[in-house]
Amino acid sequence: LPILKKKDNVSEKLVEYIKQNNISIEQISKDTGVSGFKLSKTDVVFTASEFLELCSYLNVSPESFK
Repeated sequence: LPILKKKDNVSEKLVEYIKQNNISIEQISKDTGVSGFKLSKTDVVFTASEFLELCSYLNVSPESFK
């Protein structure tokens, strides 16, 4: 699967959304399998499948992170 490019910035926006909404990184990691370390980084780059999994888990549209 393709990796989202840093210039797209959607990964960083998703991490910021998680922080702003005080959502537990540990719980997200446990429920989705996405590394808690990755979820807490500011220069993160998620794979497309990780990004979509997180959007689905958080019940937010992927388009909202454009």
